[in-house]
Amino acid sequence: MKIVWQRDTPTSLILYARIAYDHGPITQTGLRDHDLDPIQEWCMYNRCGRRTSFEQFRFRNEAEVTMFLLKWG
Repeated sequence: MKIVWQRDTPTSLILYARIAYDHGPITQTGLRDHDLDPIQEWCMYNRCGRRTSFEQFRFRNEAEVTMFLLKWG
């Protein structure tokens, strides 16, 4: 299992957490709070985006998205 990040559109500043499984499918099924809590803590500590729902993170600009993806992508 690996967490991957998807956008609604190529220019969206919102990323959605999904799980990629070894056999191919990508889904949000199987995500738990303990999977995303460390990511949320990192965002708060680094002031890089914020968690707006269970699997959704919102950013102020493209630089924040890039910083986030370099760490968690």
